[in-house]
Amino acid sequence: MRRMLTLGLGVGLAWAQPLAARSWAQIEAHLRAHPDTVYVLNFWSTWCRPCIAELPHLQAAWRQVRDSLPVQVWLVSLDFPPDGAKKAAILLRQKGITLPAFWLAETDPNAWMPKVNPDWQGTIPYTQAGLSGPAHDEAFASPEEARAFLQEAYRRSSR
Repeated sequence: MRRMLTLGLGVGLAWAQPLAARSWAQIEAHLRAHPDTVYVLNFWSTWCRPCIAELPHLQAAWRQVRDSLPVQVWLVSLDFPPDGAKKAAILLRQKGITLPAFWLAETDPNAWMPKVNPDWQGTIPYTQAGLSGPAHDEAFASPEEARAFLQEAYRRSSR
């Protein structure tokens, strides 16, 4: 009989569909190929309590602006292999988070983090608009705070 790891979330890891893996090069190429949309990247992990606490705020904020601004919010999981992509998917499903989410398939943070932002020290949660937009290096405390960030990201990109 096969044992199933439950992660304390009440959902079996053995049958979970993991988040799709993306390299930083793939994410960066997509952002460059779609300059008409503001992509807000939220770097997070299942082991980061502030990250988990802000997920519903990001979801609510995006729902408030999605019909009026060309802004997309992508959740980029930094969970560790081999089961990180599954753990992240389980948590998002349990929390009812439907924003697009990917697992960052990178092994050397020193290689990709400076490409996101050379000033980023690696703390999470970390949210940045595109490749050079505004950044937010702490958890959003409310949907209103997250919405204000999304609106500012759009304003700065449309200049």
